[in-house]
Parts: sequence; structure tokens; C-alpha cells
Amino acid sequence: MSNVADRLELCEAVLALIEKKRTEKKDLSLGAALEQFVLDAQVQELEQEILENPGAIEPWLVRRRRMEN
Repeated sequence: MSNVADRLELCEAVLALIEKKRTEKKDLSLGAALEQFVLDAQVQELEQEILENPGAIEPWLVRRRRMEN
């Protein structure tokens, strides 16, 4: 769990730095792509972790197939 906690802490620091730079530069779009990438990666990691070890929520999970073109 330490690895997950470390990555989460790192992502939190990255997002805080983006927000700080936005405030300094007065540019609300600064770092938007990086911010989206970090958030998407964290959600994907969380989804994977839940699928590997769903615990008490297992009865409510529904597997989805990803559409591939």
C-alpha cells in the first residue's frame, strides 16, 4: 500500500504545483493537459485496484468491456 500512497502523494504535489503556477501566471488553462493526465491515471489506478480486490463492494460491481476499434 505504501507504493500507492507514495504515488498519490506525488500526484497531489504535482496538482498543487499546477494550481500555484496558475495563480502566479493568472492563466486558468496553464497545465490543464497535465492535470487531466494525472487525474485520469489516478482514476484508472483506483479502478484497477478495486477490480483486483473489490472487498465488500464486489456484489455491486459490473464488468464492462472496452470497445476497441
